[in-house]
Amino acid sequence: MKHIFWHGMAEEEKIEYLRKFSVAVVGSRMLMEILWRSGVGCIRYISDYVSPVDSRLDCTIDPLEANNYDVVHPMSSDSCVISYLYPESESELRKLLRGIDVVVAHKNIEIMAEIAEKIGAPFIPDIITTFLPDGVKFWEIEYPEIKRDPISYALTCSIQAGEVLRVFTGYHLPTIAPEAYVVDVRSENYLRKISLKVR
Repeated sequence: MKHIFWHGMAEEEKIEYLRKFSVAVVGSRMLMEILWRSGVGCIRYISDYVSPVDSRLDCTIDPLEANNYDVVHPMSSDSCVISYLYPESESELRKLLRGIDVVVAHKNIEIMAEIAEKIGAPFIPDIITTFLPDGVKFWEIEYPEIKRDPISYALTCSIQAGEVLRVFTGYHLPTIAPEAYVVDVRSENYLRKISLKVR
């Protein structure tokens, strides 16, 4: 079922080779799910755990953020999905990311960009672009303010999964910073191209 997504886009050997790659996904369960369904071998999912009880006790938490689904268990015998709570120290975070091929962050974006740079991994923030270790740095650009709605979030996750798989399979190049796209449901094709301003 997983490999049907890649029919005609990559050779069978490259599709099988996806099992050898590992991705860290920070704060986006939807993206984790798409990558798993696409055949990525190992996904380290890092997120904050918020329960419905927490949202009732703490009025600063949006009740829609409260869920019991942030702990993920291995989903099949041919993949590795490991769930971690976001650690308190940077050294612990670096340990979790050891050996990762790509880092994608929808939360704690600035610290994750720093760590991705230190471990030499491509970094994808919560827009559609990739920061390469030897390219434009995340902290060198003016990061746009993005407003999210359910449709733009789902489309962003889907396109980002495609970008990750482009990195792994070599089927077309991903979007490289400072070039970027944001999902805008008001645009005709849902995507708006932007150029990130370098400071």
